[in-house]
Amino acid sequence: MSTISLETKPEEVKETLEREADKETQKIPKKKQKKSFIQRLNEIGTISSKEVLEFTRHLSVMLGAGVTIFEAIKFLQAQSKNKVFQARLNAIIESLNNGQSLSNSMRRFPKIFPAIYVNIIQVGEESGSLPETMTDLADHMEESDKFRSRVKGALIYPKIIGIVMVSFILILIVFVLPRILTVFESLGAEIPLATRVMISTTDFINNNIVFILVIVFGMGLAIYLSLKNPKVRRWRDLFYLKVPLIGHIVLNYNTAQVAQHFGTLFASGITVVKALEITGGVVNNIIFKEEVEYMVDKIKGGAALSQSFPEDSHFPQMFTKLINVGERTGKLPHVVDYMKNYYKGLVDNDVKNITTIIEPVIMITLGLLIAGLVITVIGPIYQLISNISG
Repeated sequence: MSTISLETKPEEVKETLEREADKETQKIPKKKQKKSFIQRLNEIGTISSKEVLEFTRHLSVMLGAGVTIFEAIKFLQAQSKNKVFQARLNAIIESLNNGQSLSNSMRRFPKIFPAIYVNIIQVGEESGSLPETMTDLADHMEESDKFRSRVKGALIYPKIIGIVMVSFILILIVFVLPRILTVFESLGAEIPLATRVMISTTDFINNNIVFILVIVFGMGLAIYLSLKNPKVRRWRDLFYLKVPLIGHIVLNYNTAQVAQHFGTLFASGITVVKALEITGGVVNNIIFKEEVEYMVDKIKGGAALSQSFPEDSHFPQMFTKLINVGERTGKLPHVVDYMKNYYKGLVDNDVKNITTIIEPVIMITLGLLIAGLVITVIGPIYQLISNISG
């Protein structure tokens, strides 16, 4: 199987694809065969955003080299190692053979190719600049993935420390403390109040560990199911915005997401209303989703973009004011692009700051746990042993 990299020359890309297309054509059976049970099992799985990004990037290079959409997707399908992605691309190829456009063919798989992806491709098809449009789309996807990865990556360290701390506490309660506390029972001496509380707590947890695990699992399941209710999700998203430190990150993160998606769609030639409708479908926070939907209704009623924000909008004031400036000067795409980068920078700084704050909090908590262990267990044991030896 030949491979194509982003550095491959356009002429080489076309020649390679023509050879591979001839080989694949010879392999195609004349009659469509039913998929076997094993083949269907292989099509059960997921497709990562990285795979979709690589597909988009390679497809833009091939189309720019003059390769037809059918040949390019056929080649990329043969190169993909993901059986699920292969099956979806095969369905797209069949749809293209039936006369459907690329955007309509991809619209059947919204989990792989979301609305923002499909609509940008449709604009590229209608304008006759699909290769350039797909390159811009790949840049947008890569930028979004890097932004999400930076935010998630910055929070990994506090998560690891938290997991270690919880594991440390569980090991103490389940394995270490029961053995140490038997010393008190064997000595038969008077036990301090704090130590008696520790013994009672440890005994209760060890004697009811299954019951406690069932309760914890049940609470987790109840929370998971309740979050399927839009009203509960709305309350959760509003709560996130009110929490100190975290609320600031959530605000800036969603503002950056709205600016990025809206800016990419608007710059590609999509109308303001359509760009906002698609952006509203991409944003996860219900509070911001509702505000974007409100803006769509206002604009459809004749309002300008800068006049469409709700009176009690959660968007930062600078965001709304710069939108007004961009509209008046005719440089809205430039202003939105600036705000996207500005609020992403704020999110990066916020995450770094909260990580810096969390580290000493975790260390202090661990210190308090160790101090409590010394006061309630180690100290009394040492005192009892000293009294006996004395």
